[in-house]
Amino acid sequence: MKIRAQNSLQYILTKRLTVIVALFWVIGASFAAYTARHEMEEGADTALIETSRRTSTLIINYLENHQGAGGIVVLPEPGFDAVHDDDDDSDHDDHDGDFDDFDDFMQYQLRDANGEVLLRSQNAPETPFDAPLEPGFSDGDEVRVYTSRTGNGDLFMQVAEPTEHRNEAIIETIVSQFTPLIFLIPVTILAVVYSVTHALAPVRHVRNEIETRGEGNLTPIEQDDPIEEISTIVTAVNRLMEKLEAALSVERSFTANSAHELRTPIAVALAQTQRLLAELPEGHAARKRAVQTEEALKRLSRLSEKLLQLARAESSGGFSPTGHNQDLGPTLNLVIEDLKRAGMEGADIRFDADNLATLSANIDLDAFAICMRNLIENALKYGGDDEPVDIRVVEGHIVQVANGGVPVRPDELEQLTTRFKRSSNKADGSGLGLAIVEAIARNAKAELKLYSPRPDHADGFMAELRLHQS
Repeated sequence: MKIRAQNSLQYILTKRLTVIVALFWVIGASFAAYTARHEMEEGADTALIETSRRTSTLIINYLENHQGAGGIVVLPEPGFDAVHDDDDDSDHDDHDGDFDDFDDFMQYQLRDANGEVLLRSQNAPETPFDAPLEPGFSDGDEVRVYTSRTGNGDLFMQVAEPTEHRNEAIIETIVSQFTPLIFLIPVTILAVVYSVTHALAPVRHVRNEIETRGEGNLTPIEQDDPIEEISTIVTAVNRLMEKLEAALSVERSFTANSAHELRTPIAVALAQTQRLLAELPEGHAARKRAVQTEEALKRLSRLSEKLLQLARAESSGGFSPTGHNQDLGPTLNLVIEDLKRAGMEGADIRFDADNLATLSANIDLDAFAICMRNLIENALKYGGDDEPVDIRVVEGHIVQVANGGVPVRPDELEQLTTRFKRSSNKADGSGLGLAIVEAIARNAKAELKLYSPRPDHADGFMAELRLHQS
């Protein structure tokens, strides 16, 4: 059972439930201890009263039968003989060993109106109790005393209990009530953690399902749990994703259809313009405008192609059809050769093919080809003319495309994957190349990292595509 971060619902519930349970237990135990102390005090006082009432007549009779011996009469306990306190200290000492082993804490003294002790129990002191000769309870230095009148009203029966014995019994009772809490509170914490963890399992499942959703995965979340609150949340999220999927579908369809419909008229217009250029003689006044029109149509053709790629990147899952890694070396080699034959303006391409055979990942071949074509074209357009574009394969699933040139500012570097965002170094690009790569990488669980300046250099730019392994 793992207690999660302090801002998690599991941690908050565990903490609050544990504190509340522990607090109520302490309050309940304290109230029980207070009640137990009160009841024990009442019980002990009742015992003093009952002892005084039951033994008064017997003690007076005993005194009348033994008063002729003189001195204070010592009331024998069961198993003891009567002892007199007048001058026979040796007999008293003979019984000290037996007295030390006796566990009766109740003490008695029978006193006359002058306060003199006439009779006492064997465990009572020889001196009178520190209590007035008034009926009722009183507390001495070390004893709790109950006094009652007896005989003809001229005798006082005092029954005492040591406060140390009474307090010891109360403390043991209270300790016995609080001791289980030492073990119960940790057990309660474990029980609360276990209960909360299992109770929040459906919540964690829904959270994980929502985390996996994104622009490339808007499938509805399955409702396996009948809990009302969770079911309501899942239903609301599914409805929201349905609306988002519909909006994205409209956007993708519009982009794809617009780009597709534009390809034919653009191609026709470009062909007519090129034919017009072939028919116009050198030095003709309209030739310059025809050249400008041709360049504009070429840029428009490239833009429509990028829009088609973007629509496909955002609508496609991007993974391999088999769901496993597949060999990407031939695809990368084909893209590089195609770009070399196209003879794009800019630097040459330098490709380190040593690790090409190891390149494999879980990505669709067409999606990978689109990514690499856009990364290499981006490097050719924005790189320095005096340095080649370097392409390397690292660790079998990482492709690095680096170029020279003026470094990109940090604030611009963070925005380069935004649609139609161009670097300020040059402005002849469409601003869609890195956005297309980012969309495909997101759908294929790959990662696109941008560096400027490139590692181990003071200038240039490098794009690193880390492909997903299955």
